[in-house]
Amino acid sequence: MKRLQSLFFLITLGQVVVVGQSFQKNLEMATALQVKALNPVADSLFYITVVDPQYGINIYENLNYRLGGDSSRTDKKGYAARGWIEDYYPGGSVLHRGYYTGGHLKVYKNHYPDGTIERSYRTMDNYRSSMEIFYADGTLKSRVLYSEGVPMKWEDFYPSGKLEYTEEFNKTLDYYLAKKSFHTNGKLDESLLLVKESKHLYESKKFSDSGMLEKKGKVVFNESEFDYRKIGKWSIYDTAGRLVKEEFYVDGVLDKEKSL
Repeated sequence: MKRLQSLFFLITLGQVVVVGQSFQKNLEMATALQVKALNPVADSLFYITVVDPQYGINIYENLNYRLGGDSSRTDKKGYAARGWIEDYYPGGSVLHRGYYTGGHLKVYKNHYPDGTIERSYRTMDNYRSSMEIFYADGTLKSRVLYSEGVPMKWEDFYPSGKLEYTEEFNKTLDYYLAKKSFHTNGKLDESLLLVKESKHLYESKKFSDSGMLEKKGKVVFNESEFDYRKIGKWSIYDTAGRLVKEEFYVDGVLDKEKSL
C-alpha cells in the first residue's frame, strides 16, 4: 500500500493510469520500500482497469490529435507535456512510453504487464502515420496506415497470425481499392476488387472455407450515397462448384432470377 501511495495518478478518459517520472526512479523507490522485485500480480490486476476488452489499451488515444484526440497532457507544473514520458503499472513494469509535443502524442508504445508491446504508433510525415496492435503473446493483431488521421489501409489478423481482414482506400479516401476477409484456415472468404476505377465498378466473390466459389458478380459504388450496390448478373454455385442459379440486380435490387 505504501508503494501505491507513493505514486501519483493521472485521470484519462475516466480511467486511472499510474504515472512515474522515470523507470529508474520507480525502481529506486521500490528498493527504498524494501520491495526486492517487480510485482507481476499487481500489474496484471491493474491491467484489467486500463484495457478495453475489444480495443485494448486505448486510454491514450484521446491524446493523439492525429487520430482525432481532443485532449492534451500537462506536466506537474501545468505546462503542456513535451519530450519522452513513461507511465508504469503499480508493480513497476512500463505501461506506456511516448514522445509528446504540446501535450499531444507523436510516437508511443503501450505494453502488457509482462513487457510485451500492446501497440506501437508513429508519425511518418505531416500526413501519414501508422499503428500496430499486438495480442498478449506478441502476435500481430492489427496494422493500420493513416492518411490525415483516416485509415487508408487496414489489416486484422487472427491469433494464429493468419490474415483475417484487409481493406485499402484510394488516395482521397473516398472508395475502396480492395477489401478482403479470410476464413480462420487462411482461405479467402469474401473479396471486393476495383476493376474499372472510372466507373467505380467492382468484382465481388464469396468462397466457402474449403475454397469453393459460392457466388460472384459486379458491384458499383454510389458516390452520392456512399453505398456499394449489386448490379447485373450474379452467379450462384452449389457445394460441388456447379452453377445452379443466376440473379439479376438493378441498382442493388433483385430484379429477376433463374434456376439452372
